[in-house]
Amino acid sequence: MYGIEEGDFPASINPLTGRAVLNPSLLNLPAVLVSISNSPASARPQAGPAFAPWVFELFIGEGATRFMNVFYGDYPRDVPNIVGDCEVREGITHPNGDWIGNRVWLDENENGTQDDWEMGVGGVCVRLLDGISREVLDETSTDSNGYYAFDNPSVNIIIQFVSPSTYHFTQANIGYEDNDSDADTITGETPIIDPESTVAYWDAGLILKSEVIATPNPIVTITPTFIPSEPYVGPIRSGRLTYNQIGAMFPNSCLVYASAAWDIGEMLDACEIVYGVDSSTPNSALLTVSRLHELAEDNLNPNRPVNYSGNLFSNIVPEGGQTADKINVLYHPYNQSAWMYDLISQSYQRYTDDADGNGILHPATDRLTQRQLAFENIIVVLAEHMRYRHNQLEVDFGIGQSGFAYLFRDGKAFKIFWSAANRDWEQTTGLRRPMHFVDAKGNPIPLHPGRTWIHIVTTFSSVTEQRNGEWLVRFVPPVDPLDTPVP
Repeated sequence: MYGIEEGDFPASINPLTGRAVLNPSLLNLPAVLVSISNSPASARPQAGPAFAPWVFELFIGEGATRFMNVFYGDYPRDVPNIVGDCEVREGITHPNGDWIGNRVWLDENENGTQDDWEMGVGGVCVRLLDGISREVLDETSTDSNGYYAFDNPSVNIIIQFVSPSTYHFTQANIGYEDNDSDADTITGETPIIDPESTVAYWDAGLILKSEVIATPNPIVTITPTFIPSEPYVGPIRSGRLTYNQIGAMFPNSCLVYASAAWDIGEMLDACEIVYGVDSSTPNSALLTVSRLHELAEDNLNPNRPVNYSGNLFSNIVPEGGQTADKINVLYHPYNQSAWMYDLISQSYQRYTDDADGNGILHPATDRLTQRQLAFENIIVVLAEHMRYRHNQLEVDFGIGQSGFAYLFRDGKAFKIFWSAANRDWEQTTGLRRPMHFVDAKGNPIPLHPGRTWIHIVTTFSSVTEQRNGEWLVRFVPPVDPLDTPVP
């Protein structure tokens, strides 16, 4: 358990995720907030959300939403995505009772330990063998994030991981059972297992035999004219008034967007405005990670150390809650998405539509990793949307504000509250921290260690259970008439 104050987080733990980061020195730099497009559909898959500890999805008018990505502690990086010899498994695994399995991961630092920031390897063939006869009892493959599972056969078994030719197995049995590699470096097999119940820690770490230069996948509906040769985030789109409200939660943060209406731009506190190739290719506004790093360093204030603590993280699921296996999110018939809970990874996997009104959803991926987006916490925040003018709204996250919210974690839904109230630290320093989440009595509500996706909706939007375990977030837009022309 980590949180809620700064001193409760070890130096290597990100206070926005409760998990270790690759480079702890980045935690000393302020956040960079980047406006990333969600429409038109040609902007997808976006580059970067898979690395953001928090992502805010907010309504911008005409049924569209945009992503405000908080990049802090974990920056996008080169991650090879060389898959295994089987098909990358899609869909959610639903074990029938007890199960056995976990993950095949890319051991980037070759230390034999599955670090929080390391990613999975998809399409790896996995076989379940009888522990005595070696008969193949079942076969599967890993999903894009490296997860797999079998129903527990209640007999002695061996799990066989089939290494692709481009990989070799990392050293086995280093460190704790929960995060080491269990595959023999030669055979790829585990020892004989006598599984009496669910066993969720049989993993295999893979190491690339030769260095592969990972480059972002440029295959999108409309390919931008210029794709950087290094990791980048985007497509970046215009500024919105709510960005100031979010930015205020992250002191010294750098706001990045691509232009804005003249009156809106005058009110936004931007540190970088990114331009695309030309007006006919709006998806070409991209920000390299090296530049993102520079912006964070430029905004560092030695007299105001970064402190983004304030929330509690725990693997222990809060008491109560309702089953929440699926969350449908309807901002507009042309803007639909869903989150499906995956028991094996303990995260919600994102699905999105094609913005065509058909409501057909498919896995949402990140352009940099080509892996499906998965977040441990999905939070729906109900907040007042203030109208500035037509299609220009501002969500009120000011000091002292609070409201209803819904937390989805570990396949459960909890009615909670979001709060921007000042606590002792804020009152002592005069500074702000990110919004925090509490129960009805004001006690911190623990988030699952990992990343958080925050859907911002109006106070009259609805969050309801439609049927057993399936929820619907129905966005109700604010009253927003056309502006009356000035004579």
